Amino acid sequence: MQKQEEILTRLKKIFEIFLHDNFTTTNNVYFEKLITHLQAEDNAFVMHAPFVIEWVDRCITLVTEDINKVHPKVISFMLNLASFLASNEWMLIKLRELDIMHRVVAFLQSNERHHFNPSIKLGGTRVMKAVSNYSMGLAFLRMQRAWTLLIQYSNNDHTLYVVREARKLLYEMLYKFCDKFHDQAVTLEILSEIMKPIHDNLYESTDNMERIHISVDDHDILHKISSTLDLLTYILQQSLVLEHRTKLIALLKEHHNLDFTLWKLSDMTHNTYFMEKILTSLSSYYFASLVHEKLLNPDATEPVEQFTEFGSSLFNVMKFCINRVDGLNFVKMAEINHLLWKKLGTRAPKEVMIENERVAIENQLICFHMLPLLFSMKYARILGEESKADLFDTYIMKLLEMSCEQTLRVCYNMRDAFFTPDGALNSHISPDLANKCIHSILSLKHVLDREQAVTVCQSLLYVLREVVALTSTNRMESDDCHSVSSTSSSYLDMYPRGTELVISDPKVLHSVMVGLRTLIEHFKITWKESVETIGLVNCLAFVLENTNMDARCTVQALKLVQLAVEHFLSPNMALLVDNLQGSALVCLGPIIVKRMHDTTWEVRDTTLELTTSIASISRSKFPAFQQFLIDAKIPPIVYEMAKNDSESYVRASAFKCLAKMVSINALWEHGLSQMDMVDHLLYVLYRENDDIVRTEAIVTLTMIYEHRKIPPKYKNTLFSTLNYCVVGDHHWEVKINALRFWKMEFQRQFENQGMIDGVFPTVTFSKEHKKIVTLTEKEVRLRIAKIFTEVQQYGYWGIVLKCLREEYAMEVLNVVVAGQKTFNQKMKKYEGLLNELALRSPQPQPSNDVDTSFSFNNETSSSSQEDSSIYNTPTPINTDQADEVIETILNSRDVQLLEKAFETQMHINDSETPVEKRHIDEFYYKQFAIPTSEWLTEVKKIDLEQLLKTQAEWAECKENFVSLLDDILIAIKRDDENLISDCY
Repeated sequence: MQKQEEILTRLKKIFEIFLHDNFTTTNNVYFEKLITHLQAEDNAFVMHAPFVIEWVDRCITLVTEDINKVHPKVISFMLNLASFLASNEWMLIKLRELDIMHRVVAFLQSNERHHFNPSIKLGGTRVMKAVSNYSMGLAFLRMQRAWTLLIQYSNNDHTLYVVREARKLLYEMLYKFCDKFHDQAVTLEILSEIMKPIHDNLYESTDNMERIHISVDDHDILHKISSTLDLLTYILQQSLVLEHRTKLIALLKEHHNLDFTLWKLSDMTHNTYFMEKILTSLSSYYFASLVHEKLLNPDATEPVEQFTEFGSSLFNVMKFCINRVDGLNFVKMAEINHLLWKKLGTRAPKEVMIENERVAIENQLICFHMLPLLFSMKYARILGEESKADLFDTYIMKLLEMSCEQTLRVCYNMRDAFFTPDGALNSHISPDLANKCIHSILSLKHVLDREQAVTVCQSLLYVLREVVALTSTNRMESDDCHSVSSTSSSYLDMYPRGTELVISDPKVLHSVMVGLRTLIEHFKITWKESVETIGLVNCLAFVLENTNMDARCTVQALKLVQLAVEHFLSPNMALLVDNLQGSALVCLGPIIVKRMHDTTWEVRDTTLELTTSIASISRSKFPAFQQFLIDAKIPPIVYEMAKNDSESYVRASAFKCLAKMVSINALWEHGLSQMDMVDHLLYVLYRENDDIVRTEAIVTLTMIYEHRKIPPKYKNTLFSTLNYCVVGDHHWEVKINALRFWKMEFQRQFENQGMIDGVFPTVTFSKEHKKIVTLTEKEVRLRIAKIFTEVQQYGYWGIVLKCLREEYAMEVLNVVVAGQKTFNQKMKKYEGLLNELALRSPQPQPSNDVDTSFSFNNETSSSSQEDSSIYNTPTPINTDQADEVIETILNSRDVQLLEKAFETQMHINDSETPVEKRHIDEFYYKQFAIPTSEWLTEVKKIDLEQLLKTQAEWAECKENFVSLLDDILIAIKRDDENLISDCY
């Protein structure tokens, strides 16, 4: 209750300030936040406070008297607040008693409405929407003719939000008046108001006169009618969503003859953009009529599958585009009709009858979609390539079987309209049209059926083959291992001529490859669905050998090769071949090497992605690729790119590729093992400035640690660098990858001590005694103690505590907390043992001795650990032992430390330019080496769930309502002070 009172007190004060004559603000965000909080269920009590409705009353009174007295943002806020009040039926009665709604609508309809801020119009629309949810409110809007406002908001140049909300509310009102209340008079009045701009600017036909003056492509007329067509299209398409019939379609047909009216409108323009709006409205009307007069009409006498009338309307629209020689709208209508057909959902039959021919509508639409692209296919028959010609003939027969007679007529009409009799291109089949064709198909990928997607994919593959055939003809070169054409090709002599200009355009080639990659990825198309994909790598190898290729096309070709390698190489091939001889894949080696040295970094980066994919596949699925990579000497090149490339993205991709390669024995033994990878990776993690490079570098280091042996000399530097990455790096991905490295190390320590699946078995094999031993409680205690001593020594406990106390990145905190929970769960069984170990845990040793017996292997040797005591009990040191300790120090790296200190003091080897330290201090980890007892004590104090909750609230900027109100008051005060200072 106290919190509610604080909110109401502050809110009342803010409301009063809003109505001050000189109120102004530069911070509009607070209005949005205030509206969001007032909408929340937790703050519903605010709407019942008496001062709220009183404030709305006072505000609308001031606005009615003089709109300039109130800030526009305050007016918008008041309207939104009124819409919240109107959502409650009891509050609606109070609004009626105070005559607030009448004054709001009167204000919205005032002469100043054209100058209103968009936020005021949006607020007014929301008020009317809230009121329209009740019969009483809907009757009020009917008397006020509020739909005129909504039509104005929908038609004029308003913001997207205003238009969207106005159209939505207008359709809801139309539907309720027409089909819920059966008020035909009001429905016709609204429809007449909507259609008025069209009727007022349309030519009239009489019996005596053919036609009156037509103003073709008048800018003002097109501007007036365009928004009306958009509104009409929205209403028609919304009616498709209804699951029952509506009389709106019948009223539009009976009183406005919509079909004929829109066709008359088409005579007034040759503007492609405006014609698209007319044809879209027509198509929407045909679909709406189909649904509400046939599919949802229980009194229909014709069979449901009989679509002759609808089919004729559809084909007429496509023929109209051809008669106007409008290829762009032809493709656009195919797309729109496809989307509208999908909106029918389960109501649409799989096949329909058009003139006694059974037809799949989607197949006809997809043929229309591809038609401009199919005209570029010539595919000259080549001697010795009958198999390829047979494949193409099979595909053409598939297209013919998909198409009905009317579709074929449309295709022939388009050929005759777009090409001259002598075969020369009329510039209507252009690269832009081919691009539009492909992009339009890709926009439908989420609604396409798999069958149509495969058909389109095959057509794109043949277009790509045409590109290669044309290039080969122009070059007049002899065949090689991957060519698909020959010098005897009569490509340029085939009809229709001129289309080679389309497929030779780099934009079209780029679009074709993007289309192929998108469809193959989205529909998981393999060689089983499309035999044509088998030759994809051959075509792309030919394309990539072109040194003059556009960089964008090269990138897409490389990505498509990567996709082909991943999708079209059967795993069974690994059982049949042990090399790639005789395959087009052999040609990829030199191509990859060449592209790795490309001047464009995007090409180099994509080439590395392809190499990464090949390396990944070579590990198990296709081992023949291992020798392929070795023969091309690719691993050393990749490492050099990781070290020296000027672009950070390329270096990151190179490290990602190396991460895949280091786990493959053949690649490691033939080159990678001789390189200074570990040293360079540690250098990168400490010195590299680019986050993405460090992220991939630590993944690569993790893979080396997991699969290979790291030299013992890097032990201290490794763990120091890891700890530095966790607590010192500013990028959350680097932190997470470093923590995952630690997690792997922790798990390995447990596995080396005999733990299996999170528990210690009753017996295990001892490497020291070369026999199976029983794991008693004492033995388990010793093994866990060894693990804890190791991770404690290198600072694992310290960095976990530091993350829990100081980490702000939510992703990192989630990983730390999840790891801690997992550890708590697994160690719950050994809770007593943990407490005992904590009590007896040693303090971190100050010595800097290096453990030269440390070895990073898959099977860490623990023979030296199994019988050693973990408790450092101080014992007297005799003379011989002292000499031995001194000798150890002299042989250790501490001598180097003394030498450096001495050089610094005596200024020995001093130089003007200090040498940059390559690696982090190798004993950096020691500052995190806290005792196990301290760690256990501190961790128990932390509520992990509450920590995550608090951090999530902070990350999402969730603020307390009271705090927000205080911030608003402070901001208003600051604005007032600035206003006063501005006066001077």
